[in-house]
Amino acid sequence: MLGDDGQEVQLHQPKNDIDTRHKVVKFGVLYESYDPDEEKLYRYHHQRQDLRVSKGSIPIGFESYIPLNEGHNLYLETREGGLSEEGLLTGPAYRISWKFEREVLAAGDGDGWCTDLDDLWTRVLAQFENKNLLSAESLEYLDADPFVLFGIDDEVTQQALVKLQRFPSLRCEASIPTFEEWAAYLRVDPFDSEMKWLVQAFEETELPKPWTCYKGVGSIVCYIRSDTGQVTWKHPFYDYFRQLRDFCREVHNTGKPEEIMKVRVNRLLWTYEASRTETAPDQDPLVSPEYLSRLADIFGYDVKVHGCIVRNLKAQLRVFARSYRERQDVEFGDVINCAEMLQRDVEKYAEMQDHWLHKVKEEVQFDLNLLSNAELQCVNCGQIALSFCLECKDYLCLSCYDSLHTKGSRLHHAPFRLVPCALCVNKPAKLHCTFTDKSLCHKCYAMDHIKQLPPDGKENQPRRIDYLQQYQRYAEFAKERNQKAQASMVPPLELSQGRDDDEAYEAVLSTDWHPFYDTRGVKFYHNFVTGERMRQSPRQVPKTADPGAEPEEMDLSSTKNRFRKSATFGNMSSRSGRGRPSARSANIPPPSVGSKTQPLPLEGFDALETSPKARAMAASQPDMRALRPPFRRSQPNEAQAM
Repeated sequence: MLGDDGQEVQLHQPKNDIDTRHKVVKFGVLYESYDPDEEKLYRYHHQRQDLRVSKGSIPIGFESYIPLNEGHNLYLETREGGLSEEGLLTGPAYRISWKFEREVLAAGDGDGWCTDLDDLWTRVLAQFENKNLLSAESLEYLDADPFVLFGIDDEVTQQALVKLQRFPSLRCEASIPTFEEWAAYLRVDPFDSEMKWLVQAFEETELPKPWTCYKGVGSIVCYIRSDTGQVTWKHPFYDYFRQLRDFCREVHNTGKPEEIMKVRVNRLLWTYEASRTETAPDQDPLVSPEYLSRLADIFGYDVKVHGCIVRNLKAQLRVFARSYRERQDVEFGDVINCAEMLQRDVEKYAEMQDHWLHKVKEEVQFDLNLLSNAELQCVNCGQIALSFCLECKDYLCLSCYDSLHTKGSRLHHAPFRLVPCALCVNKPAKLHCTFTDKSLCHKCYAMDHIKQLPPDGKENQPRRIDYLQQYQRYAEFAKERNQKAQASMVPPLELSQGRDDDEAYEAVLSTDWHPFYDTRGVKFYHNFVTGERMRQSPRQVPKTADPGAEPEEMDLSSTKNRFRKSATFGNMSSRSGRGRPSARSANIPPPSVGSKTQPLPLEGFDALETSPKARAMAASQPDMRALRPPFRRSQPNEAQAM
């Protein structure tokens, strides 16, 4: 038979009319090429029983199967062909497999792909017949044109291929569409990091009422409107995300990423407002771990890695919410300020981390010659440095060293101090006069001091001050002190037990636990790294109330002072006539400091200190968490209703 171009085309003549029962898994796509002769290889001409000729295209990536009576499926796949041994184009390639394991049929020595479907189908039927794999009824049904059996030469398939070329569709091979399938539907490269958020937003968007979806023929997701029965391949929000995609591409070309950040922040607040109207009683506050993580992602950060930006994220989220409530739009300047602020936080944290992880552990870079020659300046005031802290690793003058090392842990630092000159005071002494017992620098000794000495004093040679030996002695002392501190180091949780300064703990950058408030206004702590939540502050860990803790010994001196205070208070109250000492307190004998017997502790309302806090008791005694205050039916002075 001659085709449209006058060339002879091979005809496939089916024996009879076939009752098709194929199921299309994927329609594939039409093959496009600039070469018309190459496109002809992906077309077919079929002559039917009534001598009518059907024309169509062979798709690439097509997949369908035929259910057999034996309980197995017979699959057909197509792909783009390559070149023959002579270097000629071969057209599409086919492969046939069956069963759930996709066992390839008529594979031979290769992988089962063949460019001639008729020849491949003949070898497959011969394999079935020789090995007696199928019944005679199944073989009789399969003895037909494979183009018709598998649905390539089908009106529905050809119409779907033309429609897919003009209109996009969401294809779903599994139970739910994957990220790559959503990206293909939106015509976005799945590896484009700048468009990843858009695909994720499209994937997470819920269908509006009354729209629902189902998986149709060819693994295409169809959307149906329940009130009118309208069925379409188009997502109800496809036009919105398509316009947003075009806007993002235009902004990327202009080099203004803040515009995209502003749009994403508006979408974030709009999402919160939309969800709040539907679930107002159970809606979490805006400043919550979920929305904080999403806001950090908008500006290109991950709170699991950059925990130092959580505090400023909370503040900026409130700023955005205030402007959105007033104008239904966030300020562009606020977006720029937020981006700059978060960048500064990350840079400061990286600098601080580098300092404490590397610079602090470095060996002391100490230059004794420069320090003794008065060539180094104080890091605090800029004057000539006369000391060096072996633990702070800073050069300081004597006055600055004394002011900075008067309290705290710095009080016990090991300093290396030079002897100041007795005359000029500002420079370090290099010589020690054995006659006057004064330490002087070279200039003061040669120009002033030696002229004031008597003749017998000038004959005494000055002694050179050895700073190197002094430095070695102080360095050894600092090393021993650091070793003792590391050996007796107490975990931070034990050191901080019993403190109420939660705000001081929350102010520390890059901590894993961050405070939030739930819908009832109750504070809880969230860990972005592990996703854990708990009510109790992670800083406060009960110790004394813990059954496994070591018993604490009572301090007799503090107990004696407490009894003195209670006795003084009792005498004052008895003299003023406002109260009497109770019989219980009157019978308690005064404590004897020298005795080994411990005094009786005061309990209840007689105690001078309150009981442990409720949260500490709840942490140590789980049974106490179920206790609730009694329900008061009436006021104390209110009579019961009769």
